[in-house]
Amino acid sequence: MRVFVLAEYLCLVQVVYCMKISQESIERVASACNIVDVVSSYFPLKRAGVNFRALCPFHHEKSPSFYVNEVRQTFHCFGCGVGGGVFRFVMDYEHLDFPTAVRRLAERSGITLVEESSAQDISARSERARLLDLHHKAALWYHHQLLRSPAALEARSYLKQRGFSKEIAVAWQLGYAPRSWDALKKWGILEGFRASELVAAGLLLKRDSNETYDRFRDRLMFPIRNDYGEVIAFSGRILSAASPEGKYVNSPETSLFKKGNILFGMDKSKRALVQKGEAIVLEGQMDLIAAFEHGCENVVAPQGTAFTLEQARLLRRFVERVILCFDSDNAGMTAVERSLPALFANGFQVRVAQLPSGEDPDSMIQKQGIDSFQKLLSGAEDFFDYSIHRAQGDAGLALSPHRVALLAKQLAGYLTLLPDAVLRERTSEQVALRLGISRAALLSATSPVVLSSRENVEQETRILRKKISAGTELLCRLALVHREVREWLSQQKSPMPHELDPELVLLEELLVSNVVSSSQPIGALLPSLSLCLQHLIPSWDLEKTVPDPLCAAQEVWSGFYVAYLKRQQSEATQQLRQPGISPEQILSIQQEILDLQDSIRNSSRRLAPVA
Repeated sequence: MRVFVLAEYLCLVQVVYCMKISQESIERVASACNIVDVVSSYFPLKRAGVNFRALCPFHHEKSPSFYVNEVRQTFHCFGCGVGGGVFRFVMDYEHLDFPTAVRRLAERSGITLVEESSAQDISARSERARLLDLHHKAALWYHHQLLRSPAALEARSYLKQRGFSKEIAVAWQLGYAPRSWDALKKWGILEGFRASELVAAGLLLKRDSNETYDRFRDRLMFPIRNDYGEVIAFSGRILSAASPEGKYVNSPETSLFKKGNILFGMDKSKRALVQKGEAIVLEGQMDLIAAFEHGCENVVAPQGTAFTLEQARLLRRFVERVILCFDSDNAGMTAVERSLPALFANGFQVRVAQLPSGEDPDSMIQKQGIDSFQKLLSGAEDFFDYSIHRAQGDAGLALSPHRVALLAKQLAGYLTLLPDAVLRERTSEQVALRLGISRAALLSATSPVVLSSRENVEQETRILRKKISAGTELLCRLALVHREVREWLSQQKSPMPHELDPELVLLEELLVSNVVSSSQPIGALLPSLSLCLQHLIPSWDLEKTVPDPLCAAQEVWSGFYVAYLKRQQSEATQQLRQPGISPEQILSIQQEILDLQDSIRNSSRRLAPVA
């Protein structure tokens, strides 16, 4: 829990200050945007006492459990647990990061943002703007070559053979890189770009002699866009299968483009992803465009085949379910297996669609039509069922004990990545039953799929707890409302709150935040808190009175303290059972247990009600 809260908070702080939007500007935007007006601009709200309510836009429900509080300037859904202030609502509803949400609301309110920028910041933004402009204009130039240049006749014929019309080429701004060593270079220089900028963008390559030449030559060009629709890179495909060169040449990683962070097509498929709640993951650009243009719009494609953790986190903002639809060859199956750690670690439900042998989505759609492809997708199996069926098919339905053991080891490794304990247990039971072994045997075969240390941290920070204990909530609520409670809790240093209970890291965060001492509505200050607190605070009844707030807080604290002492006593008792303990150590541990027992007895007396 501590890892989650601190990581989320630091991430938010880093984003805010990296963008250099002044705190004053953020507060002005928050003050100018009434959350009721903002939410009402997306869907209607109905008054319900002092609140407003509606059907929650973040999950499917029949009875409204989404409430907006105008006094606090917060929202909260009592069904799925999401909540926060006006910035959080816009971020979650439109799938934006914090700075973009601030800018969006600033434009809505007619507020000019003040940015605290150093010369280095201004230079970095200027460089980014130049590179974005270069990519935008290069995409237009490649596109013009495809549509108008006589040299692009072969590229136009290729697209026609693949069933891609001119309208599709225009919609996706497809292009053509001429068969020349310097056509793009000459164009870029004439447009006012320096050769160093063309190299930095990955459009030119540099020889040992420092001479430069075009990276993309005689290739069909696909602009790669971020989820905001900005061109940040390119992918070039050969036109002839007989070419000795690689099938695809992609832009190198640049300050704009990190291959593992981008999903091709997401700028167009975002809305369909949200509406369907499911993503069809395809292998390449041609497959994706073919599916999208035939009406299957909830599609994305990784830059490469396997999903990275960053791509999975990006997609998780839109959907909870994915169908992996890679090619049916061994490379496609390998890509499926390499994608699973990131997808399972981010809580996705994963199904796999088995393409006919020798087909890819594009060719299947062209030959059999989109209805056949949609039918294939509707029959996609859960990954674990798919793996077992595939193994049974390879073995002629009879799995040898050795094959069962290997499959159990593989699947048990993926089971360890399922973040939900109930889902993990039920899935384990089903997999064990299908394999004809006990659940204990399956779990004992576990060979965990190892994530890197960075991925492990990100996996931990992904887990959002929407419910906390009543004691933690009461301490946090009293600390928010009563100064004397805050002052007393701030003095409790030994043990620290998180040492009493991991949940109390939330209390620690509140005590050092500016939320507890500000006169602004809580909703305006929530963005400075972790995502966990942003969701939780709007659900608390801050107007609920307590006869003696300080006494109530001290009683709850004492309860946590007694539980903490009992855990220490239990740990000390366990130490006595360890082999090889010397008589001196035994005496020391026994004395520690007696001391802890006295502390527990004294603390319990203070907690006992007066007769």
